[in-house]
Amino acid sequence: MSKKKLKLPKDHPYAGGRECTECGIFKDASQYSVERDKRVATGVAMRSKCKPCNEAIKYKSFIKRTYGITFDDYEKMFDAQGGCCKICKSRISSSRTTRLFVDHCHDTGNVRGLLCSSCNHGLGLFKDRQTLLKRAITYLESDKE
Repeated sequence: MSKKKLKLPKDHPYAGGRECTECGIFKDASQYSVERDKRVATGVAMRSKCKPCNEAIKYKSFIKRTYGITFDDYEKMFDAQGGCCKICKSRISSSRTTRLFVDHCHDTGNVRGLLCSSCNHGLGLFKDRQTLLKRAITYLESDKE
């Protein structure tokens, strides 16, 4: 059973858009989430924060809860790494859709740096085991002989 997408009534006060309470920018109504709300006459309400701001707030909460770092800490690491992956040095923009991943030691929980998707997944597939990574390097080098 599919969920029917909620829409604002055409006569809703914010049907033409509104100013986001987070970034202060006026945006089209499509940039806001709409949800059921029994407290309002129409039964439908629009969130006060735009979708990008809401996602940024959720990400900040996620990295604090998961890795114990603030978004300010993340931005400092990003700047210190020159906006690049700590392993492969590929340059990544710091946007919502193309962020560097926070890499951490699974044993200690210590944050090691910021990685691109490929490097982060690669380490994860090798389960952060140095012996496996060394064997992989030996394997790759053996092809050159």
